[in-house]
Amino acid sequence: MSRTSIRGFSLVELMVAMTIGLILLGGAISVLYSAKLTYNENERVARLQESGRAAVEIMLRDMRAGGYRGCDEFIPADNLTNASASPTALMSNFSAPVQGYESTSASAWSPAVDASITSPRGGNDILVVRTTPSGAPTFITSAAMPSSTADISVNNPLSLAKFDGTMGIISDCVNAAVFDVSNTTLGSPATVKHNSSDLGVAFPLNSRVVPVDTVVYYIRDSGTVRNGVRNPSLWRITNRDGAQELVEGVEAMQVLYGVDTTGSMTVGAYQNASAVTNWSRVISVSIALLIRSVEPTSPSPEARTYNLLGTNVTTASDRYQRTLYTTTVALRNTTQ
Repeated sequence: MSRTSIRGFSLVELMVAMTIGLILLGGAISVLYSAKLTYNENERVARLQESGRAAVEIMLRDMRAGGYRGCDEFIPADNLTNASASPTALMSNFSAPVQGYESTSASAWSPAVDASITSPRGGNDILVVRTTPSGAPTFITSAAMPSSTADISVNNPLSLAKFDGTMGIISDCVNAAVFDVSNTTLGSPATVKHNSSDLGVAFPLNSRVVPVDTVVYYIRDSGTVRNGVRNPSLWRITNRDGAQELVEGVEAMQVLYGVDTTGSMTVGAYQNASAVTNWSRVISVSIALLIRSVEPTSPSPEARTYNLLGTNVTTASDRYQRTLYTTTVALRNTTQ
């Protein structure tokens, strides 16, 4: 073959090939970038939904058990003895299943917030639930109490640690008594000791004993700093664990209470906390939570107004994404 018959690509051909290659490469990069944006957006939405579901489910678990007095049957308030050292204090007042504080301004609530609720974020309601700790077992008395001041003998000694840092309630399904747990003692039988001078009733054999706790839900600034900002978070206070941050990014909370106004065990009206005059008449609770992303990820700043159970909440013009969760739960232990 002669040397003159061998030739490469011309400059024009090379430029055409490079152009076609760049177009194909640009298309591939565009597809990858679009896929990445879609993935990131789906992840952000999933995180918002996960935060909302987590906050709602945690609160619902406590509210479903709200007002539990040691028995599946309804025990009226007149048959309940509160033998704790501070029966009217917020964290030990078990005469009502729930209690609340209505936000009246950016820094005030009605009634005035109890001192045990630390650093609440203004403009948000506060919910208090008297309930049983998650996973709390039911103990059965192994002997009749010789007197209403005696210690309580129970079975299931290996689970007695559930009483640590809590209060207890004992019930024979006719009467019930709330008491401060001083300590528990393993043995035959195991013993739950109380600081109370008198439980009101010498409870019989096979009475039920369960740990109980007061849980306070409120909005407070997060303990985590992100980009120089502390996000609002859902916090919980209990007798056992003190204040704990539960879900970051819960920006607003509003609560309405379903009140039995006629004694018919049906909701006659939904009222805010400042309007409720008898907390023992509350038989359901409606909650609205506004959840925002923990990072500012929206393409452009936008201020929006959300309706939380009749209360309008206008957000700042920022790049945080938000979603609203609303739910209602019946307090099944408050009805006969």
